[in-house]
Order: sequence, then structure tokens, then C-alpha cells
Amino acid sequence: MIKTYRDYTGDIQETCDVCVIGSGPGGGVIAKEVAERGFDAVLLEEGGHFTVNEWDGRPFRGLIDMYRSGGSTGTLGNPFISLTLGKCIGGTSTVNSATCFRTPGGVLKKWREELGLENMTEKTLDPYFERVEKIVNVTELPWDVLGNNANIVKRGCDKLGLTCRPLKHNVKDCKGCGPCQFGCQENAKQSVNVTYIPLADSYGARIYANCRAERIVIKNGAVRGVEAAAVDPKTNRNSFRMTVTSKIVVTSCGAMITPSFLKWSGLKNRHLGRHLQIHPAGRVVALMDETVEGWKGVSQGAYIDDFENEGIMMEGIMVHPSLLLAALPGVGREHKGMALKYNNLAVFGVMVHDETEGRVLKGRSPKRGGGVMATYFIRKTDSDKLKRGIAYLAKIFFAAGAKRVYTSISKMPVLYTPEDAVRLMKLRVRPNQIETMAFHPLGTCRMAADPKQGVVDRYGESFEVKNLYVADGSVIPSSLGVNPQITIMTLSNYVADGICARLGSM
Repeated sequence: MIKTYRDYTGDIQETCDVCVIGSGPGGGVIAKEVAERGFDAVLLEEGGHFTVNEWDGRPFRGLIDMYRSGGSTGTLGNPFISLTLGKCIGGTSTVNSATCFRTPGGVLKKWREELGLENMTEKTLDPYFERVEKIVNVTELPWDVLGNNANIVKRGCDKLGLTCRPLKHNVKDCKGCGPCQFGCQENAKQSVNVTYIPLADSYGARIYANCRAERIVIKNGAVRGVEAAAVDPKTNRNSFRMTVTSKIVVTSCGAMITPSFLKWSGLKNRHLGRHLQIHPAGRVVALMDETVEGWKGVSQGAYIDDFENEGIMMEGIMVHPSLLLAALPGVGREHKGMALKYNNLAVFGVMVHDETEGRVLKGRSPKRGGGVMATYFIRKTDSDKLKRGIAYLAKIFFAAGAKRVYTSISKMPVLYTPEDAVRLMKLRVRPNQIETMAFHPLGTCRMAADPKQGVVDRYGESFEVKNLYVADGSVIPSSLGVNPQITIMTLSNYVADGICARLGSM
């Protein structure tokens, strides 16, 4: 049973084998795997538990209910970069676009060579990938479900000799209704909240939503449990106390929260919170003569990887009018005219395989509600990749018949001809002149063979504290260049094997 704030009537005490903090692609997988193998698991989730009947696809309601800080999390730097983080049962998997990639072989090779992670091979990980992909039903959707937004970009790619392919998604019977980022209204998206969490529940895991972990209890260099509090979802204030006594603790709060939480629990590893990479991203919007109706079809349908060797990946995205139109230039009648042409807008995104490393700071105490404090000063090499990716996409849109292209670059916000795209490619642009966003924070508790290089070992266990494990995006040692949810689930499954082996020896 999944308990929520309305089920709590007083202080709670629990004893278990494993206490998991976080219910996303890391924590949900851990809870299911250990419970399935007969171990006693308790899972704590700070956010709420929402069902399909509570989702209506409205963005502002979804942002408030299911995102951390109403979707306004970000990194301080030049520029400020917004980051959207899920805070609900299922974590960010509940509110992402269901895009699935395996870890690229070149990235695994880098981890082996630079961090001594000899276990990170395709041969070792393939069975874990297959297990995860089966549970979340990774599949390739037909073009008619991808929508006209993807068709337009494919047309432009075909004319330029580029390749536009369908993305793989974790879905079942997807109808392409669109607002994936605010909860799937059909339960077609096989996110953690509809796959791993129900499975964990069926195997006996006890799941507490609206429950904020405050610190890990550590004694004599080993975990003893977790101190937490029930959180009133209306006020975000702590109320009833919760104490969990456990043999093992797994932090799965995500790359922006886990390092801060571990710092408040007393960990000192010098790599803790460092090496933050986020896949900086930009948005390109094209005004077409034809009717696009980009809101019909999956929100992220296709991708272009022709520029992968430059560290550039392009993926489709469609944004709700209340969010997209607010980001486009123009005021008054000009902006109203653009709003009336929403059905003629096509949108695609570009993200970069970043070299920049940021940092997550200690921030506010979890006892006071926690929060994210992070810095990320994007390197010129990465912002140049982003500019080039935007220019490449502009060329693709013009080849597809675009009349105008909106770049999100303040120095050249609107392009009118293919020649403008060529000029943009040559233009010197500062990082703070590009509206930049990100969705994939990684690396802040990175895995390594040696504590001189990372926070956790190759099995996900802390170098500092015995029986403390991390399983989320923070353990991924570096930027992937592709969407990370399948990598997070796969490594979490791998970590779960180590946890179960440890429990079996206790």
C-alpha cells in the first residue's frame, strides 16, 4: 500500500532491511528489486502520489503538484539555467518525455579508462538493460503517433541528406495525446510510478509519500537508519516524525538533492556535489505555412544524431501554448498574432554533450525544507556547440519550408532565410545570450574505483560510510550525450544486486 499524508495520524517508527529515499528511476528500481528477493524494504518519497484521475494535462497545476519548486529549479551561473525536477511518486520519470537510450559504448569506455570502472562494459550491463527495458516496455512508435512536428523535421532532414529517426519510448498503447511532462493521462507511459512502484508494493515494500528524509543516522562508520518527517503538501511544512531503523540506506534523491542531503548527514568526500553535468539545451521554433498541430502526437517523437561527433544531439519537443508563447519574442499585437498561429508552429530541441562541470552546494537543511543550490558556469566550447546546434536546426526547418525561425539567441532571435542560419553559425555569441535550459543533471556522487576520484565504489556503496548506497543520476560518472533514465535504471538494478548480496551475508 502507498501511504500519503492523509493516512498519517501520528509519529511513525519502522524497522527494515533497506530504507530507500526517493521513488524515481533509481529508488523505484531498488525498492522493487530488493523486495522481490524477499528483503524488507521501506521507501520514502518527499512528493505526493498522483493517479491518472488527478491529471488533467494543465501545465501550471502539474508544475505545482509534481515538480520541485514548481518547476523553477536551476543553476546559478552565466546564464542561469533552468532545470526541471520531478517531486512525486515515480520521480522525474513521471513527468519526462519517456525517451529511452542505452548508455553509449564510448561513454562506458571513458569510465573504464578514466575512473577504473572495469565492470562498466556492454557485456556486463546488457542483461540489466534487457531486464529494465522489458519491465518498462521500451518500444519504437510508428510515425503516425509521433505527430506532424516530427514529420516536418524529417522532411527537412531528407532534403539535406540527414537522418531523422523515431525515438524509443517506454510506453504501452500510446495514443500520442501530448502532455507527457504533466503526467500521462492514459497511463500509457510506463514510468516508474506505473511499473516499478506497483511491483515493489506487490512484493511487500512499504511506501510512504509526502515523507521528507532529514538525515541518515550513522554510528561507528555505518548506517543505522533514517530520520524523516511527514510533509503537509499544502504548506510544505514538516509535521509527524518518522524514524526508520535499517541495515542499509539507499539515497535516490537525484543528482541535485542527494549530494546536499549527504552533506547534511555528515559526509565529507571532496567529490561530493562536484562534477555536475546537465546536457545544456536550447529550443528552436519554426513558423510554417501549413497546419502543424504539434500538440497531436508524443511530445518528443524523433531525433537527429548526425552531429553526434560534435557533441550535439537534436530531439523533438512540443510545448504547451501557455509555456511556449511566453518564451517567444514580441509584445502587443505582434505577440497576439504569434499566439493565433500556434497551430502553425513546429518545435525541436538541441542538447549538448557537455564538458563543463558545475557544483551542488550544501544548501538549506532538509529540516527546513531543503532546496537546491548549485552553480554551473557554462564553458564557451559548450555554448558554441549549442549555438551550432540551433543553426543546424534552423537550416533543417528552412529546408522543410519554414517562413521564420525563432532561435532563443538574443543576438539574432529571428531568422528569415537559410542565409540567416549561415550567418548565425559564424556569429560570435556569448553564453548569456542563449536562453538555456537543462533536464539531465548527473555526476554529483560519481562512481569510481578509488575514493580519490569519486563518492561511491563500483557497486554504488559510499567510500565513507558502510552500508550506505547511492542509486540515481548522481552516480553516473559523466555526461552521456543522450537521455539518462534507462542508464539510471540499469545502474540501479546493478547496485541492487550488490545490496542483496550484502544483505545475504549479514
